[in-house]
This record gives sequence, C-alpha cells and structure tokens, in this order.
Amino acid sequence: MPLAHVEVVRNLRNVTGGKKVKNIIRHLFYFTLFLNINACKTYTILPHISDIPKEDFDGKLSVELPDYSKINYWVEHPKKKKHYASLPKKYLDTLNKENPKIDAFFIHPTLYLKGNSWNADINDKKLNKEIGNTAIQNQASVFLGIANIYAPHYRQMHIQSYYDLKNGLQAFEVAYSDVKNAFIYYWRNYNKGNKFIIAGHSQGTNHAERLLKEIILENDSMRSLLLLSYLPGMPIKQFHKDLPTCSSPNQLDCFLSWRTLAEGYFPKDWEVSDSISCVNPISWEIDSLVSENENHLGILFQNHKIYYPKSIAAYNHNGVVWIKPIKIPFARFYRMKNYHIADYNLYWINIRNNLRYRLKENGLN
Repeated sequence: MPLAHVEVVRNLRNVTGGKKVKNIIRHLFYFTLFLNINACKTYTILPHISDIPKEDFDGKLSVELPDYSKINYWVEHPKKKKHYASLPKKYLDTLNKENPKIDAFFIHPTLYLKGNSWNADINDKKLNKEIGNTAIQNQASVFLGIANIYAPHYRQMHIQSYYDLKNGLQAFEVAYSDVKNAFIYYWRNYNKGNKFIIAGHSQGTNHAERLLKEIILENDSMRSLLLLSYLPGMPIKQFHKDLPTCSSPNQLDCFLSWRTLAEGYFPKDWEVSDSISCVNPISWEIDSLVSENENHLGILFQNHKIYYPKSIAAYNHNGVVWIKPIKIPFARFYRMKNYHIADYNLYWINIRNNLRYRLKENGLN
C-alpha cells in the first residue's frame, strides 16, 4: 500500500461516527481515482532499460502503413460503431449537438512506453484500446457534441525517442508521416467544407505543430477553415506568422498551449523563455494573475466523473501554469510536481465551456 494510503487509513482509525467515516472513505475513493489519473502513466520518467528498444532504428520494421480509408485505423471517428469519446457521467449538456458543423482533428499523446521497436505496431489491439480508454475518453471527449472528432491511430514513437535522438528522430518521422496522411485523408474525404480544430497533447502536440506549420498554414483553403489549435503539454513558441498565441478568452484563429506544474516547481533542464506560449486554462489569459478558485469548474477523474469544482487556482510563470495546492481531501499526502498527464483532466469543463464561448462570441454557436 502506498505511503499516502497508509496515512489515510491511520486517520480513519482515529475517527468516530459512522457518517464521518463514510464521508472520509468517499473522499479517499475520489483521491485514489485522482492518483490513478496522474500516477498510472508518466511521460517524463525514463523507462526501465528492459522496456526500451535494444537495436537501432530500422525502417523496415515499420513498413506497414495504416490505410485511413478503413475505419479501424481511426481510434475515434463519427462512423465508428464503438465510441471512446463520451460525456462524463452525470454531466448534463443541453447544448450538445448530434451532428455538429465543426470538426476536431485530435492527435493522441505517447502511450507506447514498453516495446522493442522504435514505433508502435499500428495493429496492437491492447495499446489501441488503451489509447481509446485514456487519451480519447479523458482528452478528446472535451470536444464531443461541439465538434465531430477525428482521431487517427498512428505508429507513435516510443517514449525513449525523447531521450535517444539518434533513433528518436527517425521514429518521429514515421509517426508524423502517419499523422500527415491521416489529416490529408480527412481533408479530402470527410471535411466537406467544415471549419475545424486541431488538438493534441504531448507527442500529439509535436505532430500537430509540424502539421500546422508544413501543411495547414501553407494551404489557403485549409487555413481559411482552421478555427483554433490546442497544443498543450509541450513548450510551444509562435511558429508561423499566421497563427498567433491566443491572448483573450474569446479569440479564434490562434493557438492555445499550457503545461501544468505544482507551484514552486520547475525542472532544471526546462527552458525559461518569454517566447514560450502559455495560457491559464481557467482564466484563458496570458498574464500572470492568479485565477480564482471559484472559476475552476471541476476535475475529470478516471471513473469519468467530474469532482471538486473550485479546487484549483492557477497562474502563468516562466512559460508554464503553476497551480496552487489542489483543494481535495487528503491531497496533501500526495505531493505531485508535474501534472503533465492531467493537462486536460484538471480543466475539462473550463476547456469545454471556453470553446463554446469563443464560438458564440464569433457567431459560430
């Protein structure tokens, strides 16, 4: 049992009164779910040596190309029979649309953490299911009912690629080529003149940035239909003259980026630069003012429910979002520094409501 759980159990033993015990057990349950969101996977810790590729990159091992004309190569798609994207349980949205006139092209983050190849097997059923149950359910779902979600499977590069650039850069090329091909297929066959959003997280954000820079923003037709770009989880600087950082809560034709850390923490090897874009995903401002707890609308937990509104206050600092200690019972027992994996979960309703606000303010509701 983790130390945090041991301490909570000790506290339970000292409590009298059935109702109070039930309340604490309930909070402990929610707290455990919060740990699961953030602790079951991490994209910032070097994998164990037994979990990484032993040989140098070999392009021949990644020869099978995904065929995006086939629905099974999309983890989420309007025509799929099984959908991973769903609204949180007991979350009522009266504005939800069955057939939105806007699309969201979503590129999932790294979930390929163990394996001997530098790129994931596109037909790995276990990994593909995990992508759906995590990245799509927790992240891409924020666009459900506002936009049609198109999220491709792609031969994502192994997490070790971020540490071994000799092999990683080649693995990145394989992964990006799939993302590019998926978007081009989407554009030619599914877009049908819809305005669209580009969104990703972590590795997905890296691919989204390149897709925007090399393809979308260099094509007048694509650029004219691009509404907004969500690029969280990576240090993103303005990379194209036609795509500025969003600087106000109602702005379109811009990009949004943030990385979430605990207040006071900043990794030693991270760059400190005023040019790194960062928005506060509660206030949607780029200033350094602290957002009020009252404006935080809740956290999406691993059981796909929203808990604890008004639990987070955040502000921008050196290109990241610093959050003050989260006001969740027993959270003091779990001192997390990097909330990378929860960049969407922590602000799920704030992200969704703000998107609706941006669309409404620009006559696109």
